[in-house]
Amino acid sequence: MVVTGRGRLHRFRRRPFVAASLVFATLGGVVGVERRTEQKPRAAVPESIVLYVSPDGSDQWSGRRREPNAQKTDGPFQTLSRAIEEWRLFKKSGSEIGVTIIVRPGIHRLTEPLILGPDDSGTERGPLTVVAEVRGSAIISGGILITDWEKASGPFWSAKGPKRDQLPHPIRILEVGGRWATVARYPDADPSDPIKRGWLFAQWWGEPWQRGAFNSGVGNIHNKGDLLEWRVKVPAPGDYYIWIRYAHNMKSYGVSDMSGRTTFSVVGGEKVILTNLPDTGGWDRFTWSRSGVIRLNAGEQILIWQNEQGGGINLDAFCLTDESDWNPETAITVVGWWGQYEVTPPTGHLLIVQAEACDRAVGKEITVERPPLPGTMNKIAVAPEKFPNWHDWSGALVSIFPAWGWVNAIAEVKKADAEKKTLVVKCDQDIRPGNRFFIFNAREALDCPGEWYWDPESGDITYYPVEKSFPDVPVYAPILDRLVHIKGDPARDRWVEHIYLEGLTFRHTTYTAPGGYYDPADAAIWLSGARSCVVADCTFERLGGYAVRLDDQSQGNKIVRNKMIALGQGGVILMGDTQSQPRNNLIGGNEMSDLGQIYKHVAGVYVISGSGNRIANNRMERVPRYGISLKSLDSHFYSHNNLVELNQLIDTNLETNDTGAIETLGRDQQDSGNVIRWNYIRNVVGLGTTSEGSLLSPYFTWGIYLDDYSSGTLVYGNVVIGTVLGAVCIHGGRNNIIENNIFIDGSERQFTFQPRDEFMVGNVIRRNIFYYRKAATALFYSWAATWSSDRLKECDDNLYWCQEKKIDEIGGPLTPEGDFSSWRRAGWDQRSVIADPLFVNPQAGDFRLRSESPAFQIGFQPIPWERMGPEGFREEEE
Repeated sequence: MVVTGRGRLHRFRRRPFVAASLVFATLGGVVGVERRTEQKPRAAVPESIVLYVSPDGSDQWSGRRREPNAQKTDGPFQTLSRAIEEWRLFKKSGSEIGVTIIVRPGIHRLTEPLILGPDDSGTERGPLTVVAEVRGSAIISGGILITDWEKASGPFWSAKGPKRDQLPHPIRILEVGGRWATVARYPDADPSDPIKRGWLFAQWWGEPWQRGAFNSGVGNIHNKGDLLEWRVKVPAPGDYYIWIRYAHNMKSYGVSDMSGRTTFSVVGGEKVILTNLPDTGGWDRFTWSRSGVIRLNAGEQILIWQNEQGGGINLDAFCLTDESDWNPETAITVVGWWGQYEVTPPTGHLLIVQAEACDRAVGKEITVERPPLPGTMNKIAVAPEKFPNWHDWSGALVSIFPAWGWVNAIAEVKKADAEKKTLVVKCDQDIRPGNRFFIFNAREALDCPGEWYWDPESGDITYYPVEKSFPDVPVYAPILDRLVHIKGDPARDRWVEHIYLEGLTFRHTTYTAPGGYYDPADAAIWLSGARSCVVADCTFERLGGYAVRLDDQSQGNKIVRNKMIALGQGGVILMGDTQSQPRNNLIGGNEMSDLGQIYKHVAGVYVISGSGNRIANNRMERVPRYGISLKSLDSHFYSHNNLVELNQLIDTNLETNDTGAIETLGRDQQDSGNVIRWNYIRNVVGLGTTSEGSLLSPYFTWGIYLDDYSSGTLVYGNVVIGTVLGAVCIHGGRNNIIENNIFIDGSERQFTFQPRDEFMVGNVIRRNIFYYRKAATALFYSWAATWSSDRLKECDDNLYWCQEKKIDEIGGPLTPEGDFSSWRRAGWDQRSVIADPLFVNPQAGDFRLRSESPAFQIGFQPIPWERMGPEGFREEEE
């Protein structure tokens, strides 16, 4: 016997699509820590007035006929805007009957977004419904058709397009024959592996003797004869003042000042005795001191620091300048804890020498700390052999994963310095050695089949076809950043209500660039100040942004049973501060795949701020970052009491790292009331780079990531398969309950604690199944320096099984307390069992439990497998 769920749960079939007469149940309460008040389903909709829109229609006709009459004097409207005008006339007449606009097959191109305001609202009994006659056949397009292609030189074709001053947005996307062409780029994209191939890697932007960071350096140089060497290039001859950034606490050893005990010299020159080096009060309390003057010749020189008499000192950096008034204390500012710094240079010459960048360190106890190299926000150094030899860089952009690789940024190339092999840009995060990037939108990069380029001054579009039938294929250039904006005015209590979009296909939108690194939020449909509106059974494909955006207090809306495919950003995004955030919306039964084609810090459902929302039964596949994210940035931007349930998240975090398939942020440090239950998560990958430009993947991921003080979250009944650092990470939060989950095979760990400070207490881990292969991996991992027993309130009644070796026979640091016996002696897992959970067929990925599973002995409750994903979707919450 196979136990799959409670007897009253069963597989729910998708309700068939019925044009013009769908009746939707209104969103009910969300199960969280406590149940909210449910709304009543709306009454049956009476017969609507029906209008038709067809590409073959005319806005001079009545719109009441499905097809033109024989005399061609009446028939459907041609445009949606004309049908909306007719709806407005009905409303002005005092009619309370709803209107159904049936959109016939074909491409319906918008020249501007369709704006629906409060006066366009329907009612519960008389809604405005815009519905495709045949699901998926009516395409709402924000693009222009590019025609009249002519053969140009070589393999290229060209067509005359609009100029920049003729467009609301630049042309950034070109759809050719139903797929996106590649905007001219370097290096060329590799269609066989676009995620891991076709990259440049940022190089170290400074000189070799600068390879280091402030507040990291060389220590334990307290022995007589200890020596450091640097090979540098002196820009000009002259006398250079020696500034030293150092720290010591030699007063404890009877030496209050290290003056006269160390020297600085250049090979072939006299040693300069360094002075003015008093005790700084601590070995890590660095300060600057001007300690001498040295005569330097221009060109390559070897600098030497030496401990002549013994005595401890830690060295961070040296500055050598020929300007007497320049002071690094005020001229150098460390602007990020990761090492980025800014320098106001002297009018003369300056050498900054990082101590840890030494070419040679001589001393039996010397320690050289080599931290991650700091970045810069205004330049990208390119490997000399890979710098493009272009004459025209106009319009060139870079797409780069700066800093840690959490986001990608699109930045303008303001200058290309061929001599220094450097691109000058403006980036909101620091660009570090090893960050991957490519250059695009440059005419001279157009050299590969499938690439294109648009000249904004002339309007000319050039394309290098891959299609054998070109130019006999349709080519569209998206020019609108949105298609439909349902826009109310909640501040004046004027909402847009009861507008339903059903069965339509939305295509051809562009994206804004540079967009937000952490929250790009273009979308085909915007719901702003919208209540009780519905987007159902629609298809969103090849859009520059998200499919749907909710903001400005939108509430009680439904985004259900849609398909969202190959989008430039994510699926659905919710935005606002605590006052204006979307609330109590339903996002359910949607299928999302191949998201983040342009911007990468996106999610299938991204709740930047939103509360009381239900995110249920969605299937999300192939996402560059999150499947679902709930952010609480602070008390003014929080996401509380959301229900995330029965979703399937497969192949997530393909292009970023330090992330999870489901991620929450809790910087408001409040119990969130968020519930994450019955979700299926498989293959959380992760991708990063080294400073040398090597890819790391799989890398730095969890299944469910309770990030930055996330607290008061219930994680119940989820199945997490295949992560790097474990199924769950609790990063500093408290009062989280991790219960009744199945956690399968983290490659390095199974569960992670990251206690940031004393805030992290009271977490509960109970009745979970941990099942993994390799005995060498950790079961529970914590930062050792911040671990204490009160991080947990309870950890018991769990089931553990390692396929290689029983966990109570595994030695070493299996837990923060040591091996499993030590963990139990610390008071944890007293009633837990070590046993094979008896899955149905784990080799084939079937992790349902057999009826004789020992998991039921610890009170484990069956997982409702058959209700997961779009097939199990029901609009009413159980």
